[in-house]
Amino acid sequence: MTIDTSTQPVVTPQNQPLVSQQPEKLPKSGLAIASFILGLVSFMPLLGVLTGIIAIILGAIGLSKIKKGGVGGKKLAIAGIILGVLGILFSIVMYGSLFYFGFVAKGGPFDAPKKQASEQILTQNAGYLELYKKKNGTYPQTLEELSKDGYTVFPSDHYMKPFYYKVSDDGQSYELRSLGPDGEYNTSDDIFPSK
Repeated sequence: MTIDTSTQPVVTPQNQPLVSQQPEKLPKSGLAIASFILGLVSFMPLLGVLTGIIAIILGAIGLSKIKKGGVGGKKLAIAGIILGVLGILFSIVMYGSLFYFGFVAKGGPFDAPKKQASEQILTQNAGYLELYKKKNGTYPQTLEELSKDGYTVFPSDHYMKPFYYKVSDDGQSYELRSLGPDGEYNTSDDIFPSK
């Protein structure tokens, strides 16, 4: 006689149902989360370098605490550090480009605004020169004398070159101009105060 075991469950220690052993989920490190968020924020203009540095610092501290155990979030901390570094580089490239094209490069998309801004400053300086003459009877020998007398004078143009300023011997007339992008006197790109 044979026993049919297919209808009766046989329970032995070898065929006990196994409970899956999932690794215990650790709470995410607050420093890792903060590092990740600040790494993302570091791509925003005016915040990039500062928040990027903080993201790197918090990410490094977070990683050291994660290695000691008790908290998770290693990938977040690493991502925060990487984003912080990239945010800083992005800020440096962006502001470096703006500086270069805004002040150093000749021609390009910022040429017309630089000319307009230089003309506005020249016009403002010319107004201060007239006020100085009314007060003192003559024009100052240098633009720096205007500053000493309390006027806010900008001595250079948007091409990062000083304005050309020359007073007549009797102090009753002057010449004021920007030498323009080429920096040479009496060329077609010289800029004058508006009338």
